[in-house]
Amino acid sequence: MNKAKKILSVLTTFAVAGSMMTSAAAQEEASPRVRIIIENNTLSAENGADWTGVLADEWVDVNEDTTAVSALLEVLDAKGFTQTGAEYGYITEINGLSAEDGGSMGGWMLSIDDWFTDEGISAYTISSGKLESGDEIRLLYSCAWGGDLDYDWSGADTSLKNVVFSAGGLTDDFSGSVFDYTLSLPANTDSITVRPQVLNKAYRAKVYKNSYTPAEKGTDYKPGSEIEVSDGDVVIIGVASPSWMQSNYNNAQESVYQFHVESVSDIDPKVQEAESLIAAIGDVDAQSRSRTDAARSFYDSLTDEQKSQVSNYDILTAAEEELDRITPQKSAVVLSQLRENAAQYFGKAPVFGNEWDVIALARLDLADEDIKNSYIGSVRAKLEESSSAKLSASRSTVNSGVVTALTALGADPSDFYGYDLTAPLSDTEYVTQQGVNGAVYALIALSSHGYAGEDVYSQLIKEILDAQEDDGGWTIDTWTGVDDGSDADMTAMAVQALAPFADKDTAVSDAVGKALLFLENNQNENAGFVSYGSEDCESCAQVITALCSLGININESYVKNGSTVYDALMRFYNDSDKGFAHFEAGESNYLSSYQGYIAAAALYRYENSLDPLFDMSGTEIVSYKAEPAEESELESSAPAEESKEESKEESTAPAIVPDEKPVNTGDNGIFAAMLIAALAVSAAFAFGCGSKVKR
Repeated sequence: MNKAKKILSVLTTFAVAGSMMTSAAAQEEASPRVRIIIENNTLSAENGADWTGVLADEWVDVNEDTTAVSALLEVLDAKGFTQTGAEYGYITEINGLSAEDGGSMGGWMLSIDDWFTDEGISAYTISSGKLESGDEIRLLYSCAWGGDLDYDWSGADTSLKNVVFSAGGLTDDFSGSVFDYTLSLPANTDSITVRPQVLNKAYRAKVYKNSYTPAEKGTDYKPGSEIEVSDGDVVIIGVASPSWMQSNYNNAQESVYQFHVESVSDIDPKVQEAESLIAAIGDVDAQSRSRTDAARSFYDSLTDEQKSQVSNYDILTAAEEELDRITPQKSAVVLSQLRENAAQYFGKAPVFGNEWDVIALARLDLADEDIKNSYIGSVRAKLEESSSAKLSASRSTVNSGVVTALTALGADPSDFYGYDLTAPLSDTEYVTQQGVNGAVYALIALSSHGYAGEDVYSQLIKEILDAQEDDGGWTIDTWTGVDDGSDADMTAMAVQALAPFADKDTAVSDAVGKALLFLENNQNENAGFVSYGSEDCESCAQVITALCSLGININESYVKNGSTVYDALMRFYNDSDKGFAHFEAGESNYLSSYQGYIAAAALYRYENSLDPLFDMSGTEIVSYKAEPAEESELESSAPAEESKEESKEESTAPAIVPDEKPVNTGDNGIFAAMLIAALAVSAAFAFGCGSKVKR
């Protein structure tokens, strides 16, 4: 089982919250509203689609004048998307995806509550009663007149294909030909959501409790709404009642299913968790990959006996099959040119202070002997100057950067010309002078090649977990005494540090799961991320690195409107100088550029099935020893101050960055401009990637 599956297998909070968020929010909303979903999962980009996946998923407030058309236009207008045909009640194009793109049977189809309607979109209005608060209005693209969307205009089968419950499970496997079941719920479950899946979406399905009253309007439960239940209640699902509108009238027989609720206190909690994760998958669309992976991985971790007790396993297999069918066939990320540009951008003479240059080049497999000798020689020169393994009195991230860079080059930092550069990072008090940021990069450095013991790792992990915010993210601001809430940069950096431990410690797994949910909820519609109020290169870069560190495929997860996080990152790339800009269409700067290339290195390693960026356990490292004469000089007393000054002037290695407070390069204005200018003329950057933090 790969790391992505292992980490996702324990993210119960992540999976359940992610799938239930929209419906729960809808129920809490006081004003009436409907949900508009626009998606294309049938025509791929390779076959001519301008976009794939979910284009929009929004709730719209409604009143007596609302129509399905007006609700749709409100969403499209707000997002700046185009459409053709709404005024005539027949949609032929949405945001560039036209009916004819899918061939002679291509076009847009309307469903309401998962039922393909029998009239045009303009017929569905609040005033007529054909549209109701809580309805889910979907515009779905079909290449086969609905045949690729489970719609058969001539079929008469009114069976259910499946039923998804948010908790518990059926005591018997579900079959569309069996109409009576027992639904076992964990003790203390007071409400559930129910989503029926009809075999043929030409027929409508509705959910009731205790009494089946299809002729009484407003007595059914809308998709995703909470149903209060207790022991002895009966959940009833009807399909194709003669009282309802339907898409074809060919003497189809009504189907009615009953699910008798019983509370069970002795269900194996592992079985309960597996069933909850499977139920949380919900309706399968292009965004369901992470929830499905979570359910699959947790199920695979069960014993054979526990697996036999999971009552809704068929829902998981069906979801996996559907995802394989609808996942956009996005071509693999092309990194060869960007990789080639990294060597051109960084050059061949990195020195102390350019740790991220070294890490990027080494992990892109571009560090030749010139690069290696230049950096190792400059670090040695720095040690001869300082005569101390602690490279900064207050900034442990300097040591963290050097340890990681040397390891990437195959040099053992724990035995480097008589110095153990890893030793200061085991001092938690020293490391945490930089708050959670210090702990994050110390953990990355030490775990890169197993330089510390379990007690040190545990202390650093505790520092990181204790700093996690209630929203699941992290912030650097608590170090400065100001807390503006979590941001994508620091959250992604914390995930990178915790990644090697996520499949070994449930507390770490839970924290990472919450962090992934935070990132998912804070991703823009164009797949980018905002930190401190501005969308920037560094946030995209950090998230890519974090996801790759967990083995998560960014071509399948965190995809928005057909764009990946990599697509978002490349909006900041300037081909003219091979660098990256902080803001889109801005000028390249070093800070943004090395983070962009670090993300490229992480992705390069993922795409080529290599060890993750910071997992260097497979890198052979060697000790560097001084010649006997030189060794005696290193052991002698430190040189006089005059000699030190002369050494500084003669050495090609830049001086270490002075200790200073963290800065926010996401801010606009003169301060940010001054910072970027300062960074541009300095080659001595402390370790770390986030745009908010001076390391």
